Amino acid sequence: MDAPTQIPTNEYGSYCIPEGLEDRPAARAVLSGKAYEPETLRFMRAHAGDGDVIHAGAFFGDFIPALSSALAPDARLWAFEPNPGNFAAARETVAMNGLKNVALTNAALSNRPGELRFRTRDEAGKSLGGLSHFVTEDGPGVEAVNAAMLDYTVPLERKVSLLQLDVEGHEKQALLGAFHLIHRWQPILILEYFNKPEWIKRSFRGLNYRHVGKLHGNHVFATTDIPI
Repeated sequence: MDAPTQIPTNEYGSYCIPEGLEDRPAARAVLSGKAYEPETLRFMRAHAGDGDVIHAGAFFGDFIPALSSALAPDARLWAFEPNPGNFAAARETVAMNGLKNVALTNAALSNRPGELRFRTRDEAGKSLGGLSHFVTEDGPGVEAVNAAMLDYTVPLERKVSLLQLDVEGHEKQALLGAFHLIHRWQPILILEYFNKPEWIKRSFRGLNYRHVGKLHGNHVFATTDIPI
């Protein structure tokens, strides 16, 4: 992991931000003592209930302390981050805050296990941070990352209240990899820049998912009417 430039804090905890990512929106917010996407965090904290929360695209852990502290006593936060540098920073964030209810995995979410190509650096070698993304071919800044299916990672008997994805265009694969979890627990879905209600309705027939609102760039789907 690149050396952290600062260990900033906000109302939820402390964070490890790798050098070179200070200009990213999440890092800027946290470095200024604020929370990134505060309305999304407010909503997720209010609707965590007594179940687990799945959080994919953990970056340096900017959501993790806020989500961890909102969980019921026996609930767990399942966090995923494919970028190795971001994962290392998120792991430090978890450690600095002494969080015991977080299961953090260095993997991308998909509809099959294995490996995916992921661009983590630009052609000059600079870390892309939260702009890391999936690609189909090798090239500068591209590395193989582990892919995991939620149905094989989160035990089916674990109640899931919220499933939040910030997975850079890989939402369909990540959701299909959680087919059984979604059918059993019908969690609220919070999907960044993914507003495809017809695809969700076709893919999860009979669950009556519908678009109920938007928080920052996140589209919220639920099987019941909930206030945003």
